[in-house]
Amino acid sequence: MKYASTSRNRFNMGKQLVEKLLFLSRIDQYVDNAHKQGNKQAELSLKILKAIEQKNANMLQDFLVAEKSMN
Repeated sequence: MKYASTSRNRFNMGKQLVEKLLFLSRIDQYVDNAHKQGNKQAELSLKILKAIEQKNANMLQDFLVAEKSMN
């Protein structure tokens, strides 16, 4: 049963990583749109959000790689 739980956790983390990467693939367009509209607050907020999400994606990826190498 422990293996199924661990496997499910890895699957969920992988799914989260994919969602974050999809978001990151689009956020530059959102930043660009905010810049074109002259909305400096939105542009800054999106850049901060991008940095946070990139950091989270990197941590998830590192964790999944470490988990894979342990098994």
